[in-house]
Amino acid sequence: MEERRGRMMYDKILGGLLGAAAGDAMGAATETRTRKQIEEKFGGYVTDFIEPPLDTFARGNKAGQVTDDFSVAYVTLHEIIRSGKADEASFVDGLLKWAGMPEYFDRFAGPTTRASVDILRGIPVDKSIFIPVNDNRKASNGAAMKAAPIALLGKGNIDDAIAYAVAAGKITHPNNIALAGAAAVAAATGAAMQEGANLYDVVQAAIYGASKGDRIGRQTADTLAGASVETRIRWAVSVALSADNLDQAIDELADYIGSGLMTVEAVPAAIGICVAAGGKTVEGICAAVNIGDDTDTVATMVGGILGTLNGAGSMPDHYMDVIEKANQFDLKDLAEKILNFGV
Repeated sequence: MEERRGRMMYDKILGGLLGAAAGDAMGAATETRTRKQIEEKFGGYVTDFIEPPLDTFARGNKAGQVTDDFSVAYVTLHEIIRSGKADEASFVDGLLKWAGMPEYFDRFAGPTTRASVDILRGIPVDKSIFIPVNDNRKASNGAAMKAAPIALLGKGNIDDAIAYAVAAGKITHPNNIALAGAAAVAAATGAAMQEGANLYDVVQAAIYGASKGDRIGRQTADTLAGASVETRIRWAVSVALSADNLDQAIDELADYIGSGLMTVEAVPAAIGICVAAGGKTVEGICAAVNIGDDTDTVATMVGGILGTLNGAGSMPDHYMDVIEKANQFDLKDLAEKILNFGV
């Protein structure tokens, strides 16, 4: 029984890593474009790894190379495993190690993450810059984008998954909205890790996580002005369920919910896509890649959640080959180390 459960858990962990990496790499080519512009540029629906065009942030990447979305989690997980502790100091060390990699940090890090890294490095803050009572721009996707891989450390315990994602997210995005998004993705991933989990379990966990993350943020971090992540997840699920097909669902999620740089758009869109795709991994990743706007982030979240739910076997064999070769990653080794973490 324990051996069978171990194999199942390993497949889910590997699936979560691979799905998140594949979503990031595939979405890097379509990022910032609209749905229509993606179709025009690529001659239709993007369904595999392609080299990002020169007018994208990922210009210069090879097909299959990831951006900041997955790489920061990958590096952080290795640091957690090296230290043997999933505490604040290890999450900080992981972030700083990643920030020392110019191929990721210099090219892709957002302004909120850069500012946090400067503080951690001891770089003085320019006090001449006006900062309003609430800097609502910080309710962005940097905490949620790395939450699914980080949540794998919880091995199916939803509250542990939330705790890990919040600990990682608070370093750069210490506010209620960003943490609500991170906790929603983490909780969904935690539920997906459980034996016998289904899409309903994942959605309910995301709603629970969004509520808990918002509460933690209000109690321990900054409270920003903005819509409720929990409420917008419920709305996104409703939009997905009311659509006649996946294509209509993607259009309506893009129009009603959005899929941009802010947590209140990208996280609900990701959960809505999981529902619209019927919980199928590849269909969900491709839907996220083609929804437009912050596609690499949305696809990272969708791939991480559904890859965990369905396991590595739910994706084509070439996904692993392309990701590991293009990035010099060893996802199988990392999955094994996560499985044995804390044992």
